[in-house]
Amino acid sequence: MTVAAIDTRRESGVVLAAFAADSMTAKMIEQVASYHWPGATVVEGGLHAAAAYLDSTRAPDLLVVDLGNSEQPLEELLTLADSCEPSTQVVALGTVNDLGLYKQFVAAGVADYLVKPLAAEDLETALLAAAFREKQAIEAVDAPLGKIVVTIGARGGVGATTIATNGAWMLAEEQNQKVVLVDLDLQFGSTALSLDLVPAGGMIETLRNPDRVDGLFLASALVPKTANFSLLAAEEDLARDASYSSAGIERLIEELRRSFGWVWIDIPRTLCHVNANVISDASHIYVVSDLSLAGMRDTMRVSNYCDGLNRDAEIAVILNRTGGAKGIPAAQFTKGVPKPVIARLPEDPKAGNAATTGKPVAQIAGRGKFAVGLRKIVQAIAPLPKKRHGLLAFRKTDAEAEA
Repeated sequence: MTVAAIDTRRESGVVLAAFAADSMTAKMIEQVASYHWPGATVVEGGLHAAAAYLDSTRAPDLLVVDLGNSEQPLEELLTLADSCEPSTQVVALGTVNDLGLYKQFVAAGVADYLVKPLAAEDLETALLAAAFREKQAIEAVDAPLGKIVVTIGARGGVGATTIATNGAWMLAEEQNQKVVLVDLDLQFGSTALSLDLVPAGGMIETLRNPDRVDGLFLASALVPKTANFSLLAAEEDLARDASYSSAGIERLIEELRRSFGWVWIDIPRTLCHVNANVISDASHIYVVSDLSLAGMRDTMRVSNYCDGLNRDAEIAVILNRTGGAKGIPAAQFTKGVPKPVIARLPEDPKAGNAATTGKPVAQIAGRGKFAVGLRKIVQAIAPLPKKRHGLLAFRKTDAEAEA
C-alpha cells in the first residue's frame, strides 16, 4: 500500500485520536501521526482517557487505544463500542500475544491488534490500512446502489431461468452494464450449467449467517463469465435442508448492489415469501408464464403478490414458448392477468441448443425470434445513448452540455 493512495492531510477531514498507556508509546504514535495526520490527538491515559474523550465529542475516523497490560483486552475495548460510529476504524494495542485473541479482535470488527513493544513501521502500516478501509466504507455508503431485476416463473418449466440467464447476459454484454445474475434455486438451479460454469460452495451456510456476507465471501463465490457479467449460484446437496433466512439474502443482495450496476435475480415461485424484501426493492419484476390455464391463474397470483409489496416497480408479464395450438388464446390470457404482457417469446429450437453448448442464446441464435424479443425488453431496461450521425455529430447540443 502506498501513502499516495490515501489523502490523510488535515484538510481531508480524516480525524485520528490515539490514547497511549505510556509515554514511550505516545511518542511513537506522535512520530507516525506527525507525517500522515498532523492534526491528530495523542494523549496518555489508555482506555480511561479514550472513554472520557468519546463521552465529550464525536468518535474519530481512526481510533487507537492502548490497553496496556490488560489480561482481558477485548472485553475492555468493547466497553467503548456504544460510543463509536459504525465507520470508526479501531486499532488496538496490548501486551497479550495470542493468535486466538487476534482473531477475536478481527471478528469483533477491530481493524487491527498490535502487540507491544511496537515498531514504528508496523504501526504506520496498520494505521494506513485502517484509513484505507475507512475511506472505502465512506465511498460505499455514498455510492448509488445497483438496481434489481427479478424474474419469477408462474409455473415450473416455463423458461423463467432461460429468460433470466440470457436477459442478464444481454444487459451486460450488449448494453455494456456491470451485471451479476443470482440463481436462488440453490439445489436445482441451472444457470451455471447453461453457461458452462462451476458454482462455488458454501452459499447455504453464508445465507444462514448474514454476518459472513462480506467482500471476502463475494470474491470467492462470484464466478465471472465476462468482464461485465458474473454469476452467483449453487448446487447444494439434496440430502440437506436448503432453506435460508430473509436476513441472509437481504444482506447478500445489498453487498452485490454496491459492486454491480444491475443485480438480476431468478427467484423460484415457492420462495417469494422469503425474498419479499428483495422484491420490494426491485425496479423491474417479470412474471414468466406459458399459455396454460394454470399459468394464467398463477401469473395473476404472483403479479398481485408483487404489486402488494412494490407499487413503484415495473411489473410485467412475459409469455414464453408461445406458438402452435397449445394452451388458451393469447388474447384471453392477456385479459385474465392484472399486468401488461410485454412480450410473446416463441419456442426457438436453436435457442434450446444454446444451453447444451454453455453459451448464451445471443451467441447461438442472436437473430432468432426469441433473442430479438428478449433483446427489446433488455434495451428498454437500460437504453444505450443514441448515436449522432453527420458532419456535426461531434458537437453537443446545449441541453447535452448542461447535463
